[in-house]
Amino acid sequence: MAEIAVAAAISVIDKLIKHFILVNSQRKEQAAVNDFRSIKNWLNTMQAYLKDTEEIKEVTEGFKDRVKQVRDLAYEIQDAIEEFMLEVPDHFHEHKITRFLHDVAHSLTDKKPLSRLFSRMETIKVKMKGIEELDRFRILPSERASRSSGAVCYPKVMDYELVGIEKRRDELINLIKSRESRKMVVSVFGDRGSGKTTVIEEVYGKLKEDFECHALVSVPHPVPVEGISDKICAAMEIPVPKGTDANQKLLSYLQQKRYIIFLDGIWNNDEWNSIQRALPDGRPRSRTIISTHIRDVASYCAKSLNHIYSLKALTWDEGWELFCHKAFRGNECPQHLVSCSQRILTRCDGLPLAIVAAASLLANKPQTTSEFEKLHDSLGHELGSSDHLSVLRKILLQSYFHLSYNLRRCFLYFCNFPEDRSVTRGRLARLWIAEQFVEEGRSKTAEDMANEYLNELIQMNLVHVSQSDLQGRVRSCRVQALVREFIISRSEENNFSLVLTEGDRIVAPLPPRRLSITNFSKNPIPATTDLSRVRTLISFGRESFNQLMSGKPLDSFRFLTVLDLEDAALECFPHEVDALTLLSYLSLRNTRIETVPRSIEKLLNLVTLHLRQTCVKELPKKIRKLRKLIYLFVDSINVNQARVGAEMPPGIGRLESLEKLSLVKASKKIIRELGNLVQLRKLGITELESDHGRDLCASIENMLYLSSLYVSSTNGEEFLALNDVSRPPRFLCSLYLGGRLQYIPEWISSLHSLAKICLKGVEIQAQLVSEASDIRDRTIQ
Repeated sequence: MAEIAVAAAISVIDKLIKHFILVNSQRKEQAAVNDFRSIKNWLNTMQAYLKDTEEIKEVTEGFKDRVKQVRDLAYEIQDAIEEFMLEVPDHFHEHKITRFLHDVAHSLTDKKPLSRLFSRMETIKVKMKGIEELDRFRILPSERASRSSGAVCYPKVMDYELVGIEKRRDELINLIKSRESRKMVVSVFGDRGSGKTTVIEEVYGKLKEDFECHALVSVPHPVPVEGISDKICAAMEIPVPKGTDANQKLLSYLQQKRYIIFLDGIWNNDEWNSIQRALPDGRPRSRTIISTHIRDVASYCAKSLNHIYSLKALTWDEGWELFCHKAFRGNECPQHLVSCSQRILTRCDGLPLAIVAAASLLANKPQTTSEFEKLHDSLGHELGSSDHLSVLRKILLQSYFHLSYNLRRCFLYFCNFPEDRSVTRGRLARLWIAEQFVEEGRSKTAEDMANEYLNELIQMNLVHVSQSDLQGRVRSCRVQALVREFIISRSEENNFSLVLTEGDRIVAPLPPRRLSITNFSKNPIPATTDLSRVRTLISFGRESFNQLMSGKPLDSFRFLTVLDLEDAALECFPHEVDALTLLSYLSLRNTRIETVPRSIEKLLNLVTLHLRQTCVKELPKKIRKLRKLIYLFVDSINVNQARVGAEMPPGIGRLESLEKLSLVKASKKIIRELGNLVQLRKLGITELESDHGRDLCASIENMLYLSSLYVSSTNGEEFLALNDVSRPPRFLCSLYLGGRLQYIPEWISSLHSLAKICLKGVEIQAQLVSEASDIRDRTIQ
């Protein structure tokens, strides 16, 4: 589909309009702004069309052609605008005179790029008009009729496939039969394909005769409230004469009955609010059981955590038993197939539906190692082509179409990370920001919005938490193996990202927009391959980047905005980077680079510069020109395995957009300049001396949003003088103090948000040790 390309084009048009408005006083380009706004309106119309037609079940060749035209035109718009931005970059000038001289000079040099941009836009508008005149963007009656209803037909589950079902069934029955006398709503929560429907059907069969009225209803999407009432009435054999309100009939019938109703597949709170209006209180101990894959919905419906039944994945032993039952028809797994079978089972993540689907495919294949290996390697393809695994794809498609366009892009981004690897919340948020998937809210930073997006994907059970911090926030996360395969297939359809591992070759209808390489040590990309349109390059594995670039200069990636080379085998800063003027994100973390060149000043769009765990000990003076910089991380490890900050140049206080800065080597001038960075959320300082304390305290008082502070002294003999903070940052939740303290600063006791405190190598006077313990105990709790 083309929705991702259209969303990207809209984002880049917004950026260009801001550029023209900024220079309007010199260039009078109001007509251009109006033109781009009209193009944006057309794209918004196309976006609405794609939204209306995305769930069409029977896709015709004509429909595919329409979507392809929209996608190609959206990409053409994006390319034209970014070509212009490459030739006419933004410039920051510290003085009005230099700004004036720049505008005079560039009023002439920018004429050609402007002329080319306007010429290309005229061609694009002709194509837009041609598409409109064809009257193709109208949903035909036949297309409306072929829309998917949202219902998914699950494969029939045989008795021998109900591995582990008895334990889960009995646990849910015990919860439903609790002696609570009032009406109770029970939520069954679990992953897609975790067996919610199967468990509910089993429980329904066991309990239905214990109630006066009973019904099991699969909830369609979108939910027609009257239709749900009709379904419940039909299941309970309640006659509803023509012209009668089914809701009122159901309310009247159940008012004095003890009933149990199972509603399989609630997607949001509004759906539940609509449905429960048709359900009366009924007699005592009536029960309503809903199933959902969304955590917040489960909590909302059940009202109490005690009324939520979380359906866990199968244990390894249960999964293995189910796999062998289906793949080998109840027999043991042949010894020569054990290793590959276990790897296939691992990719199923304990989901019964996935295990049954994969094992069903193998049951009809020759029991050879090559056949099993082939299935393991092609599970992503089988998601779309196999009848057994297509059910899982349909379930995931429902959730995918339920996402907003921004969330879809964030979700698809997980294909760029290796299957067995979690990604940290911070890294993910910074990448999304660099890709312009998220923007600042009215009272929220872009990172706040990114965290909200991630939490929404987690609540929908599309993304799983791998590790949490002491505050309960996500530290790292991942997607399940088969979910990742689904993402890759959607990504390929949208030409969103190309994922290459060892031995892979580029096979793509269009030059990829994003490129992710993992352990890429063979078959380097041919020099003739067009990579000029790649916007993102992410490398995993020490040698992947070097192998990829064999015979291909980095500056051939002209439009690159994200370059993530964490862990790459780099000994020096890639000199071609300074030509990538659109670059917004640069990570060289855990590489062996020692210096950052002065030419870094050319990267005026840089938002993230990540140089942690490198050998960089000093940053160049020109870095102060990077006024868009929000994240600046740099440190090295000394011979004592301690983190050492980098020496910052004078003028670092001019980077007023900085939100995270770590680690800074302390000096009196730099510490005073830090007081200008009022947007800081995270600050790390090393080699602090006693006479720096008062200035640091004064700077900290200006940082109203500071949430994390890391401070360490020059050596074990130096005292940390930090008692002069009269207005401590009220959002401070993480504090690290490394060095000697004469006493615990009094202001720490007023930090009500403090969740983590680390006192490393700290010596405190004996009479104050109990005070330190009290602070430690309170913050850890």
